[in-house]
Amino acid sequence: MHKLHVRSERDLRNNFSEISKLNQQRDAVILTTRGKASHVLLSFDEFEDYEEYRHNRYLVEKIKEAESDPDARLRTHDEVWAALGEKYGV
Repeated sequence: MHKLHVRSERDLRNNFSEISKLNQQRDAVILTTRGKASHVLLSFDEFEDYEEYRHNRYLVEKIKEAESDPDARLRTHDEVWAALGEKYGV
């Protein structure tokens, strides 16, 4: 993200093309209602980047949990498929 802009929801209605251009430049726009932040507008690319970041954080958290589990161990491909077959009857 390059810049952060704060605009009222009324501005979104009245100046949509200007706010859209800000998003196209990868700038975020915080919309306010009665002076309080209510929404954040991101470009789709920024949203995708944010979702990827969240997913990566989730993976790191799960890896750390698994590494701290004394009973956890790596399984071979065949062991994983055998366990899934037993569990789901395939």
